[in-house]
Amino acid sequence: MNRRALLALLGSSALGCRREPPASGRARRLVSLSPGITDALFEIGAGPLVVARSDYCDYPPEVTRLPRVGTSLTPSYETITRLQPTLIIGEAGANARKRELEAIGPTLLLPWLTLEEIVASLRALGRLTDTFPAADALATKLHARLAVPPPPSGPRVLLVIGYVPGKLEEIWFIRENSLHGAALHAAGARNAVAEAVAGLPRLSIERLFAVDPDAIFVLTQAGNASGDYLGPWKALTPLRAVRDGNVTVIDAPEAYVHGPRILALVERLAAAVAKVRSAP
Repeated sequence: MNRRALLALLGSSALGCRREPPASGRARRLVSLSPGITDALFEIGAGPLVVARSDYCDYPPEVTRLPRVGTSLTPSYETITRLQPTLIIGEAGANARKRELEAIGPTLLLPWLTLEEIVASLRALGRLTDTFPAADALATKLHARLAVPPPPSGPRVLLVIGYVPGKLEEIWFIRENSLHGAALHAAGARNAVAEAVAGLPRLSIERLFAVDPDAIFVLTQAGNASGDYLGPWKALTPLRAVRDGNVTVIDAPEAYVHGPRILALVERLAAAVAKVRSAP
């Protein structure tokens, strides 16, 4: 995964929309600049309305037949213009090119970081695409599964992104106030970095030792788990997780998208948490 995709996964959230989005039933040609939103649109039955995808949208498989139009940070304006979308949808963020996109057509940048934001935005997508019953059911399902408090006795887990195998130059972690943070709670663990993080979620080595988690889970993309992700961690012997053998690599492609597939990540995390709990 390149740095831009990493920042998309861990980036900040804010609402931005100046031109009025279509009313219900008028959003018939959608350009999605977010893998999570693309996943959600297909999940709620609005997939046939999507006419283009971001460079990182690859699920479900049929979406790969659609033209790619860059990202919300680097959109291909000419390609989007030729497609004549009735609505351009993306995730809100400080660096999203909302002004330029609004010059092409109605643009909706949705808050898409925390569980509550995604639940609300799913319902908004349902209203815009006349798929509200399915969107509401999915939002309700996500909320029921993920809206749980941190388990008081759960292990303190540092959930990190396997960015570059063999190196720990940058330690990117999953923040408490995110959809993935909610998934960690649902899996039976506490976040080792318990406070809400507003900026980019990075740890220095010094801060890592201060946090000293019970376990470290390294999330990798499909096919990348064979890289040397464990070696650099095993060298950090002062860490409790390293001494106890609780550093685990989890091959989880769904972890790299803020979308409905987060429920599959919960199951993978729960299996890893169970091993930590059962360790002598």
